[in-house]
Amino acid sequence: MQLQVRSLTLARGETPILSNISFEASPGEWILLVGRNGAGKSTLLDALAGIAVPLSGEILCRGEGDEPVRPTYLPQAPERLLFATPAAEEFAASLRLPSAEVRNRWSEWVAPRLAPLGLGHLRPDDLPSRLSTGMQRKFVYAMALARPGQVLLCDEPTSGLDAASRAEILDEIERFVEQGGLAITALHDLDEALFRATRVLALADGRIAFDGTPQAFVERALPLAEAGVPVPPSVRLALALAASGGPAPSLCRPRDLAAKLLEAPATGQPAEKAAPPAHAQARFGTTGEADEASAACGAAAASHEGAMATPVTPRKADFHPALRWLIVTALTIAIALVHRPWGDLAAVIVTLALLCVLRAAVRTTLRLTWTWASFAALACAVSGLQLGPPFHARWAFHPAAAQHTLLEVVPYWCFLQLGQLALARFSSLQFAALAHRALARLVPRRQRLVVSWFGALVTRFIPAVDAIYREQWYAYRVRCQNAGRAVTTSRLLVDVANVIAPFVIRMLRFGETTADAMEARRLFEVPPPSALLPEWRVRGKDAGLMAIAAAGLALLVWTR
Repeated sequence: MQLQVRSLTLARGETPILSNISFEASPGEWILLVGRNGAGKSTLLDALAGIAVPLSGEILCRGEGDEPVRPTYLPQAPERLLFATPAAEEFAASLRLPSAEVRNRWSEWVAPRLAPLGLGHLRPDDLPSRLSTGMQRKFVYAMALARPGQVLLCDEPTSGLDAASRAEILDEIERFVEQGGLAITALHDLDEALFRATRVLALADGRIAFDGTPQAFVERALPLAEAGVPVPPSVRLALALAASGGPAPSLCRPRDLAAKLLEAPATGQPAEKAAPPAHAQARFGTTGEADEASAACGAAAASHEGAMATPVTPRKADFHPALRWLIVTALTIAIALVHRPWGDLAAVIVTLALLCVLRAAVRTTLRLTWTWASFAALACAVSGLQLGPPFHARWAFHPAAAQHTLLEVVPYWCFLQLGQLALARFSSLQFAALAHRALARLVPRRQRLVVSWFGALVTRFIPAVDAIYREQWYAYRVRCQNAGRAVTTSRLLVDVANVIAPFVIRMLRFGETTADAMEARRLFEVPPPSALLPEWRVRGKDAGLMAIAAAGLALLVWTR
């Protein structure tokens, strides 16, 4: 088996992240992907797993006899891959076996995979989703390694784990490599992994800045750090010691480094070595340098606070956010009151006009349209279909019923599009400030605070629905990829509960966490910051938007 990556170019959305990435890898290698946050490590792993499509280049991974190789991919926050089912059913989905068979052979198949990660106490009917986040992550790793592919891709496998759990995960990856597998892991905790891995790939400025052994990576740490490649704390310490006359940086454990320091002759003068990079000087410099850095940070913080205290004014290219929200809300209510075909047509025309005037994101508009079209097609098919025996004499399809259903769901397309317009460029805090100001003379203070902050919670919750659903859909695709199953419409209909159930659980947790955070900060006792609202000044283009909205309202009322 050989993995070949040739001239790969990857993008996140429409922004290029990596370009001209080429390397080869073979079984028995453990490659560490190193780079700053946003360097493209996760994007590269998505492409290697087949989840993301590169802009150009190719990825070839073939086994003996030119057979395709199935990778096992564990992305960041792997607890998202859980289906919110009992442990036996989670393993059954990964092993592609009946859950009854997994339950019967639990001690033979599953317990040996769980025990090395400290999860040997779990029983088949236990719910992994009720475990702590760290325990959930270890459970997902045990589940994936129960039937791994020939290539193991891990994104931050030790994130959020204690030292003992990190060692357990690294032991499992090392065991997989020793058995002839190929492991590629993106890591920031490199101090321990460098002693286990066989190779390091460092990403910086959209390219491969280094490709070599861990020992060579440590020896070249100084120029790599200057190029923007992060180095672990132990290597930064070695750089600081070398700059002060200590031994040259090398791959050694803390005990070995201490032995080297004790053996080194005391010269009393620092060796003449290259100065450490700027960030190393800031970390290991003199007290005066630290004080200067602290003063600079304090000045930056004061400048930031001053900027936050300044009222936010809309950019010249934007409409007034409060006026924009009021117009979208009024049109949404008007569309909801229309129940005639001509009214639906008018609602679509008004919505399209607002999408153009307010310059809605094309990608978001198309994605919401696709979501609505899928729902509309399913609703029309269900409403128009007449089942055969034993429910009716024969199978039939009634176009009139399907057409009636289509007219009923047309307004929902408008609601989806108006929803993105209502929330675009209008934060939840701005909404709370707007509600608090609008109700200032109508509602008592206590009720006004509850209403305004509840509105902030709702406006924050609505966009989270789309984000969490996309994350859960991504997790479902990864889970199917790991099990070697294609994501088809029929498969999705069968597994719909495996997408919806964890999605609902995550939404409930998100709402609970947000409400707890607001309560902990005592936000329900203080008014929203009025400085977040721009000063009310209607300009010419705002008046034009009001005119378009008034025409749309008049058209909707006329059709009703």
